[in-house]
Amino acid sequence: MELECLGASGEVGRSAFLLKTDKKIMLDYGIKLFDESGTAKFPEQTNVNPDFAVLSHAHLDHSGCIPALYTSGKIKWYGALPTKDIVEVLWKDSMKIMGDGLPYRLGHFRKALDYFTPLEYKKTTTMGETDLTLYDAGHISGSALVELEYKNKKIVYTGDFKCEETHMHQGAKYIEDVDTLIIESTYANREHPKRKEVEQKVMEQIYETIDKGGNMLFPSFALGRTQELIALVRHYDKDIPVYVDGMGREITNIYLKHPRFIKNANKLRDAVNSVRMVEGIPDKKDATREPSVIISTAGMMNGGPILNYLFHSNQNSKLIFTGYCVEETNGWYLQNKGFIMKDEEELHVDLPFEYMDLSAHAGRTDILNFIKHANPQKIVVVHGDNTQGFADELNESFGYDAVAPKAGEKIQV
Repeated sequence: MELECLGASGEVGRSAFLLKTDKKIMLDYGIKLFDESGTAKFPEQTNVNPDFAVLSHAHLDHSGCIPALYTSGKIKWYGALPTKDIVEVLWKDSMKIMGDGLPYRLGHFRKALDYFTPLEYKKTTTMGETDLTLYDAGHISGSALVELEYKNKKIVYTGDFKCEETHMHQGAKYIEDVDTLIIESTYANREHPKRKEVEQKVMEQIYETIDKGGNMLFPSFALGRTQELIALVRHYDKDIPVYVDGMGREITNIYLKHPRFIKNANKLRDAVNSVRMVEGIPDKKDATREPSVIISTAGMMNGGPILNYLFHSNQNSKLIFTGYCVEETNGWYLQNKGFIMKDEEELHVDLPFEYMDLSAHAGRTDILNFIKHANPQKIVVVHGDNTQGFADELNESFGYDAVAPKAGEKIQV
């Protein structure tokens, strides 16, 4: 068996791996939106045509290039049920933003949607001599740990995963007796703070800001984080005015459409019914006229309605970042340089801000525990800023056989 690494190898973004058993299986096929070059990056080229593709989850760094598989062919691709609805929203948005910069067109987008086949968690599908099983990854709605068995060998690809329970998800469960583990390492070198403590700090900041008459602004990822923040605020307080703007509104409806894929759909539905979904200019004005919580895309502040709120909230307002901002995005500029870029101009921002970690990725301890329970013969470390350092640590300190491939490299598994 061979693994051809086409992305997310020595980097975060453009996850794409071609696994060869008796079948040629594409594991994810994503894009890297925020590259150092200033332009998007796509998976490395391969001369192998896959027999089918498996998508671990809908985030664009894992899914964004799937339609490109349909520029010269047609194959089935598999994922958990909510994934198709979510990627349809995300792909449309990326086509609107990037236009001709994408390696596919509208026809390929439509064809890709036609060839999706949903799979249930924990139910095995056999393709030739290869068995495919998905397990809940605890990351977003429909996220999956991908298990493949071929000739009594078990390969597990984690995609993005989280073991700790959140408001949206129970968390991923460990998989035992793995031969080859392909594991994300986004937070392999650091721990997340205790989640309950972070949530309490978030609420303290909300109350302090609202008491001053300001708006608490949450630049938020539309997928996963918006829904988590709605549930979090309403878990602690039923009455604070909450406004939700941007693409997160549509994704929230998809979450509710697939209630089996979140922890407590009734609780989320009640929370969503109690907040105000921003539909137009009057709603936007109302949001900033009263002390309120405003949850709005984009999470890294590269566009989206959050920029409007940034300059229309009063001086008693504040921002809280709850997720990672890639270098040279507006969120990164604000946190590190005190300004954002708009129309190629530096705009200085006077509002105070904080970063509070509500990551949907596994932290160091969970990653190490996942590896311990899997007890793999070989580990392929991917999707991280220092994959080689973590692979070296696994080899030298823990006695594993770990490798950190580079993009374009082929590995025997």
